[in-house]
Amino acid sequence: MKIKQLLLSCVAGFIIASQTACLVVAAVGVGAGAVKYIGGDLEVDSSKSFDEVFAAVEQTCQELEFEVQKNDKKAFSGMITARSDFGNVTFKVKSKTTELTQLSIRVGIFGDREASDLIYAKLKPKL
Repeated sequence: MKIKQLLLSCVAGFIIASQTACLVVAAVGVGAGAVKYIGGDLEVDSSKSFDEVFAAVEQTCQELEFEVQKNDKKAFSGMITARSDFGNVTFKVKSKTTELTQLSIRVGIFGDREASDLIYAKLKPKL
C-alpha cells in the first residue's frame, strides 16, 4: 500500500510541478509583451514596420558577427539564414499589418531556447 501512495504522490508532484512551470512561462510571456517560444521558434510581435524589423535583424547579424548564408527579402516577408557560434540561425520576418510585424528566431534544427534568448536580447532594443 505504501508503494501505491508513493507512486501517487510522485505523479501528483510531477503534475503540479509541470503545471506551475507552464504558469511561470505564461506569466513571463505576458510581461515581455508578445514573446513566445513555440516548437523551437522564439516568436516576437513588433509594432515597427516590416522594413525596420528586417533592417534590425540585418544589423544584429553584423554586430554578432554572424556569417549570413541567405538573405531573401520580398515585399512583406523575408528570411535571413546565418551561421553563428550556436549553429545555424534562421530569422523569419513577416508583415501582419502596417503596424504589426512578426519575427521568428530559430537556432539549429530543433531550436535552442537559450541561444534564441541571447540573440533576442541583442535584437530587442532595435525593435
